Amino acid sequence: MSKNNKVAVVTGSSKGIGKAIAIRLAKEGYFVFVTYFTDEKGGLDTINKIKEIGGGSALQKVNVANENEVIELMKKVENDFGHMDLLVNNACRDVSKNMQDSSLEEWKMAIDSKLHGAWLCTKYAIPLLKKSANANVIFVSSNADEAPSPEILSYAIATGALNSFIKAMAIHLPEFGIRVNTVMPGQVRTDNWGELINDDKLWQTFADTNPMKRVTTVEDVADAMMLLINDPHKFLNGNFLYVNGGNHLK
Repeated sequence: MSKNNKVAVVTGSSKGIGKAIAIRLAKEGYFVFVTYFTDEKGGLDTINKIKEIGGGSALQKVNVANENEVIELMKKVENDFGHMDLLVNNACRDVSKNMQDSSLEEWKMAIDSKLHGAWLCTKYAIPLLKKSANANVIFVSSNADEAPSPEILSYAIATGALNSFIKAMAIHLPEFGIRVNTVMPGQVRTDNWGELINDDKLWQTFADTNPMKRVTTVEDVADAMMLLINDPHKFLNGNFLYVNGGNHLK
């Protein structure tokens, strides 16, 4: 493996938004470390799709809330390439239940993966990112914290904490030559919606009530992320880029 490769780590890239981001980065010439926690089959599919387009990638099982596993991932990047150009903090696990029906472990699941996982991955990526001429940390977040639904309470609270963490990193990390930005997708029809992914009426309602009359696609999110990475002046930092057709303004 060439030490001159552009190198990216995309957490939670076995499916959905993370998968689309990993494939898009491979098209842009990045060697992509694809990570999964439970969906090995999905991770292998991401790897195969990257291979089909002539890209380079490696698959790693990682629980982003486990410090030792994150350290091992970063050691692999260090051993293979010696640097990292991009970290995409995308991984998240949660259970869609209201507070009365949730256990403490279910409550902690989203916070552990979304907040603590992002903290760990960012912390241990800094030494590698410092070696890049265009270092970026990009988060996949949302504005779920602005109007927390009872059924996604842990996700919404984790999102609120994550967004505060992102703001802090956008102030702290530029001193190391690292820019920090965030993409904020709207409703994206992925497996994270569980059984609701098959509710055509629901998704048509989402589309009909969107100013652009459609829902966000995973490709929309990946394309928006490239705008932040490819900033010619390397001055975009601390941005929360809504990728939802303007739906946040309603």
